[in-house]
Amino acid sequence: MKMILVTLLMVLLSGALFAGVMPAAEEMAVLDAMVDKLMAAYNAGDATAFYADWAAMMASICTPQVFQTMFVDNYKKNFGDYAERSINADETVVMADVPNGLLVYTAKFTNNEKIKLSINLFKEGDSWKFQQVTIQPAQ
Repeated sequence: MKMILVTLLMVLLSGALFAGVMPAAEEMAVLDAMVDKLMAAYNAGDATAFYADWAAMMASICTPQVFQTMFVDNYKKNFGDYAERSINADETVVMADVPNGLLVYTAKFTNNEKIKLSINLFKEGDSWKFQQVTIQPAQ
């Protein structure tokens, strides 16, 4: 738990220092494809597919029970199915030489068309992996 809090703090602080740092187009295309898979699994209620691209350090919480409680019983119940998204370049921070990143999207869900979809990233080797997904009403 301490590792998660420290990592989250690092991401938040790096976001404050480097707000609006977009990855290269090729890297963004890879990340977008990963998010497409993630959100298709969210809509399908498929925990295994949802957690396919998550960081190894998150294995203890990447369970069907957590998926059911957090993503189905909470987010899906309140916001519905995912429909579409667009990147928020002002809040996204993904830098090649920093092991943490943050993707921020403005998204539409079936029960709410003004959602902020935030995805924390962690670099394992040369590949980005998901660390956290937050779905909340946009301000």
